[in-house]
Amino acid sequence: MKKDPPTPFRGRIDPPAPLRGRIDPPKGGWGVFFLLLTLFLISCSPSRPRGILSEEKMEDVLVDFHLAQGMSETQNEVPELARYKYIQAVFKKHRITEAEFDSSLVYYSGKAEDFTRIYENVVQRVQASAERLGLEATSSQDMFSSLTSEGDTANIWLGKNFCCVVANPVGCVYDFQLKADSTFRPGDKFIWRFKSQFVAQSMNNEAIALLCFSYDTDTTASVTELVRNRPDNELRYYPDKAIDSLALRSISGFIYLPLTKGIEPPQPLLVSDIMLIRMHKPAPADTLDAKKHQASPAEADTLAADTFAVQNTERLSPLQMRESQPKRKTIHVVKENPNPIHPERGIPQRTGRRKR
Repeated sequence: MKKDPPTPFRGRIDPPAPLRGRIDPPKGGWGVFFLLLTLFLISCSPSRPRGILSEEKMEDVLVDFHLAQGMSETQNEVPELARYKYIQAVFKKHRITEAEFDSSLVYYSGKAEDFTRIYENVVQRVQASAERLGLEATSSQDMFSSLTSEGDTANIWLGKNFCCVVANPVGCVYDFQLKADSTFRPGDKFIWRFKSQFVAQSMNNEAIALLCFSYDTDTTASVTELVRNRPDNELRYYPDKAIDSLALRSISGFIYLPLTKGIEPPQPLLVSDIMLIRMHKPAPADTLDAKKHQASPAEADTLAADTFAVQNTERLSPLQMRESQPKRKTIHVVKENPNPIHPERGIPQRTGRRKR
């Protein structure tokens, strides 16, 4: 039996239209969607470990910590004992343990940017508290505290006034470099001053400070100082006669906290009140006189040669000096009594008396 051929499909299939409608918001609205996205990002970001103080809490503890150290130095007792008592009072005030403080200190010292930001606020608050308590009165007595960038003795420091050096590969060095200009003179003397304080006690709290000077003819000179547990530090540099007449090219320096691998690493070092003092070499007196005569050569002949009498500068002997002294002559006159009295002879008769 012959089958009929299939009837061709005469209809038309339209291609799918492009998606032109709007996207419906998720169930619950866009607010819920963004909230879920924020929680997801927060959960993916690294969180602060358990037992580590927050930045705000750490800042408050550090402010009281440094104030307690300053107050312990004013007590009439053993410094180590007074310091321990005041620091334990700080931990008791903020209801934390010494282990929590040490752990937080290690955690934040590994983050150089966060630690520097925290301590910038700490330094400002400590200085404000010290001024209110009158503890900054001694700084006004410093002979270099009022120096400016001008004059024969000037503060030429241009860097930041505060830095934090921590014992890690990123923040273990603070360095600077300063190029010399026309204000520098041969024979200038320099003093690099700064205040330093380690955040906590450690057996390895020791840093290295170096100040280097580069002169013409590739001549260099440097001075090194160890920074330990003392507040004030000075690196003094006075050029010797060999380089006293050379022109200075640049000044560089650094503060380095070594990365020890011992059991107790060094604590972070705070450096503040940085000053670089330059002192010009005083000019000789004959040089000043020569400059005056060069400025007005006509003044050299204004005085006649015989205006002042020349005095004899020969040294006299002691005998000559004694004889040259003016002598005062006196005459001692003794008046004789013409009628002496003798008791054994009676009252003498007066002579030379005219009779009436």
